[in-house]
Formats: sequence, C-alpha cells, structure tokens
Amino acid sequence: MPKLAPLMVAGLRRCGCEVHVEGWSAHRADREGVVRKVLGRLADLGRAHTCMRGWRPDVVYVATTHNWPALLRDIPLAASVSRTGPPVVLHLHGSECAKLGQPGQGTFTVLSSWLMERVAAVLVLSREELETWRLKCPRARFELVLNPLLPVPGVGFEQLAASRESAGTRRQTVLFIGRLVPDKGIFELLDAFAVVRRSRDCSLTIAGVGPVGGEVARRVAVMGLSQDVQLVGYLTGDALDHAYRSADVFVLPSYREGFPLTVMEAMGYGLPVVTTPIRGCADHLVEGVNALFVPPRDVETLARRLLELLDDDALRLRMGEANVRKVAEFAPEAVVARYAEILRSVVVDEGVRA
Repeated sequence: MPKLAPLMVAGLRRCGCEVHVEGWSAHRADREGVVRKVLGRLADLGRAHTCMRGWRPDVVYVATTHNWPALLRDIPLAASVSRTGPPVVLHLHGSECAKLGQPGQGTFTVLSSWLMERVAAVLVLSREELETWRLKCPRARFELVLNPLLPVPGVGFEQLAASRESAGTRRQTVLFIGRLVPDKGIFELLDAFAVVRRSRDCSLTIAGVGPVGGEVARRVAVMGLSQDVQLVGYLTGDALDHAYRSADVFVLPSYREGFPLTVMEAMGYGLPVVTTPIRGCADHLVEGVNALFVPPRDVETLARRLLELLDDDALRLRMGEANVRKVAEFAPEAVVARYAEILRSVVVDEGVRA
C-alpha cells in the first residue's frame, strides 16, 4: 500500500527495526494484458529473491489483500521461500474470507488455507476478519492491527470547518474515493445520488480508477448527471488534499473492507462519513457520532442518509469534530509498535522452531 509504506517504515525504524523496502506487484493492473501481467509478477518475484539474498532479512512483510489476483501473486512467493529462509508475514488490507467453504469456492478455499498456513503470520484490520479466519484456518496465526495515519499537517478542526464555511454559497459536495469496482458500492451510489439530486442542488466527486470506470462514466451520462458528477480519476498530493477540503460529506458504501484508509483520511479532514457497518468500520466508528451507517446494496437508505447529513449543518460539524479527535488513535507512534512486536515475535518463534 503506497500511502502506508513511508509511515510503516518510519515507525518500524523508530522501534529499532532495520527496514529495507522493495515494491511487490505492479500498480497498473487495470491497464495490463495477461502476458504483461504474468511477466511483471515473475519479475517481482525474481527481484524479491534478489533482495532477500542481498539483505538477508529476518522477516519479510508483504502488504497485500485476499482475492484471486492476490493469491496468484502471493502463493509463488510463499512457496519459493525455503523452510530455512526468512518467515513471511502477510498484511491483508481487506479479504474475501467470507467465501471460504462456500459452494463453488473449493479451489479458492484450498489455496487460501494453504497460503495462510504456510506464512508465519497474517495481519488483519477487523475483528470480523480475525474471527472468521481463525475459524476457517485454525492452524494459521492471525493478528489484529490498525493502519497508521498522519494527521492533516498543521491544521485543526476549527480551521477545516472555517474553510468550509468560507466557501459561502457553493454547491454542497459528496466525495467518494476508492477503486472503481462493484464491491465498493459505486453503482448503488450513483442510483442514490440521482435520488438526492432531485431535491438538492449538490454535486458528487468520484476519485479513483478501476475496471468498471468506463461503465461508471457511461451510467453518469445515461442518467443525465454529467453536470453534477465529476469523475476526476486517481488523485494524489495537492489534488487529493483539495478534494478532501472541498467536500462536505464522505461516502463509501462498500460491500467488504478491512478498515479503509480513505475513511480514516476523510475523518482526519473533519468530514462526516456515510458507510457500511462492516469489519473495521463497525469496530471503530459509532453510529451518529463518527458515521451514518447504511446496509450494503441499500440504495434507498443510502440516499436518505446522504440527505440527512446534507440538510443538517450542526450534525456535520459535530461528526467532523468527533472524527478529527478519533483519528488521533491511529497516529503512527501509537500503532506501529504493535507491528514491531509481532514481527519480533515471529522471528523468535521461527528461530525456536529452526
């Protein structure tokens, strides 16, 4: 996860760990053909082994996820690290563990179980995932962790709120940031926003790219929302900062997540959140305090909750202020020590077994 890497590295070094960084997997998957994708993953694997031979690490930490593409990428790494090589720790930023053992998921279940039992430890971001994984793969080691997050630099909630008030009579803006895939609830969001737009003069900003990006653009046009929905692509740096500062409400109606970094970032910018009560969001967010919850795939409730926030200035301010306070719990100095503790314990355990 590119955004997390600098925080993780800096935090682990503060905890006394020597850290070497190497990219794992290409980040152009939506534009890659099959041949290029296979060659790219083989190149990643070769580079990883070259780094391990040169650096001789005590442990290999892999930020990844759990789905078919990730399995096909991560299994070769786990399989090719010999029993006498460094232990591998996977950090799952979201997983499809609910599929394990379901009809038609036999191969997926077998490969998932094999991978989780082959690596030394698996880090997850929610209690739901932790309990599900421990039930499905009792022989593997799973640990609950939090993602680190830096506060918005040099800016408190009062300044954020004042900057939004100074925008005067501009249209209210709902912000979505995420990969453009159906599981993020992007199509339900378009349907819900169409309902909202009938009675409110507001706009929707969609930031992200993904395999259904073309379909999202087509639906926006067909629904007659081209003047109200801005498709801005993948944002970083000042453009991302501006998107958060310019928004009034953040929305992510995802079907499955660990604990989304975009939700944490939105909270840091003092935004109220509309999201689904799943996994990490259910663990850390309180209904009516940090977020308004919506069942996955429920267009009617999603529209109603967006309207509720857009119509209530006081509620937006209260939730935004509560969210700025909440994200202090995810400061790197409070979070990364847990990672260092787990990694050290893995090294000790593997040394004992050796």
